[in-house]
Amino acid sequence: MSRTIVTTTQHHQTADAEVTLLGAWRTVTGAMTRIDGAGSSLLVDCGIAQGHDAADLRGVEGARGVGAVVLTHGHNDHVGSLPALLEAGFEGAICGTRATLAIAEINLRDGIRLAGGSDREVQRFVGQYRELTRPLRYDGAYPIGGMTVTLREAGHILGSASVEVGLPKSRVVLSGDLGRPGTPLLRGPFTGWSEGVDLVVMESTYGGREHGCTHAEARDRLEAAVSRAVALEGHVLIPAFAIGRTQTILYLLNELVESGAVPPIPVAVDTPMGIRVTELHQDETALYDAEALGRMAMGDDPLDFEALYAVRRGRDSHRLRELPGPMVVIAGSGMCTGGRIVGHLLDRLPRHETTVLLVGYQVPGTPGHALQRARHGATIDLAGERVRVLAKVETLSGLSAHADRQELAAWLAAVPGNPRVALHHGDPEAQEALARWLA
Repeated sequence: MSRTIVTTTQHHQTADAEVTLLGAWRTVTGAMTRIDGAGSSLLVDCGIAQGHDAADLRGVEGARGVGAVVLTHGHNDHVGSLPALLEAGFEGAICGTRATLAIAEINLRDGIRLAGGSDREVQRFVGQYRELTRPLRYDGAYPIGGMTVTLREAGHILGSASVEVGLPKSRVVLSGDLGRPGTPLLRGPFTGWSEGVDLVVMESTYGGREHGCTHAEARDRLEAAVSRAVALEGHVLIPAFAIGRTQTILYLLNELVESGAVPPIPVAVDTPMGIRVTELHQDETALYDAEALGRMAMGDDPLDFEALYAVRRGRDSHRLRELPGPMVVIAGSGMCTGGRIVGHLLDRLPRHETTVLLVGYQVPGTPGHALQRARHGATIDLAGERVRVLAKVETLSGLSAHADRQELAAWLAAVPGNPRVALHHGDPEAQEALARWLA
C-alpha cells in the first residue's frame, strides 16, 4: 500500500488536529512540533539548532500558548529551548520518561552555564523545571488536555520515546529520534502498534543511506584503533556526545577489555556531563536490554572495567593532556564545538600516532564536520586556531544512535493504517532521498 510521503513541509492536518513543525522541518537539529486539536495544544520537544541549522529556528514564538510539553529524549537539539520557553512564561507540564527528564536537566544545566549563566540562574531554572516535570511510563495512556499521550520505546538513548497522540477523530505518531535495533544497552524501537494512525512525523537523519558497518564491525574497528594506540604509544581521541554515545563506547570497550581483545590501557572519561549520565544509566538499569541485564546478573557492570577513570575537574583534564600514551580519551563535545575535547585535539591532531574516532553525526558548519572532511596534512580552524591534521581520522557510522533508511522503513512498516508521513529532522537531501526510496 503506497503512502503519501511529504518532505520539508511545516504544516499538516488530520481530521481534528493541526500539526506544525516549528523546528527541524528541513534541518537535522532543533526539533519542535506543535499539535493543536481537541480544544488544547501540545508541544513535542523544544530543541535548539546547531551549526548552520540555527538559521531556520526562530525560537519559541510559535510555541506560545501550548498547554504542555512532551519530550522524546534529553538531547540538546530536543530540549535546549526549554529555558527560553520558561522565560516566555510557560507554566504547563513538562512530560517525558523519568530518565529523559533527568538527562534533560543535566543537559540544560550545562547549557545555561556554557551560555554564561550564573549559578543563581541555573538554580532558578532548575527550580522552575522540577516544579513542572511530570514523569510518564512507557505504554501508559495519559490525558493531556483533550488529547491522550502514550510513550513508546524509541531505542535512541536511555529513556527515549516515540509519542503517540490520540484525538477524538485521529491519531498522530511522532517518531522522535529512532535508534538502531541491537544497539548496546538499549531495547529496540517499539513496533507493536495496534490502532490505526492518520499522520506519522518521522525523523530522517540518515534517510539517504545505510550505515557503513554493523555494531559488531564498529567494535572491531574500535579494537583496531586501540591496538594502533598500543603499538604507537599514542592516543585514541573520541569526541563523544555525553548522552548515549559515551555509554555505548564504554560498553564496547568493556567487551574488548573483558574478553582480552585489548589490554587494559587507561580509558579516561573526560566529560563531567558524560560521567553524570553514565551514573544515571547505572541507576536506571531496568531500561537495559536483555543482554546487558544478563551481564549485570553475572556481576559484570557493562559500564565499568579495569583502568577506567572519571576526570571530573578541569585541572585534571589539563594534566591528562600531559600524560603519555597509549590511552583512550572520551571527551565532549561530539561535534568539537567546545568542551574538553578541543584541548586534546589542539595538542594531538598534529601527531601521526594519534587516532581520532568520530562516532556521531557532524552538522555542517561545526569543527567536527571540518575535521571529518579534512585531508591528511590539511589545516582546520579549531577554537580560533589553525591546527594541522596529521592524526588518523575515522568515522564509525556503525555507532550511530539513529536508524538508517532500511531501519526507518522497517519501523514505518509496523505502523498500521495508511498514514500520511511527514519527514523532518533531516537535511532536505536526506528527506527527498528517503521519500524516493519509500515510494
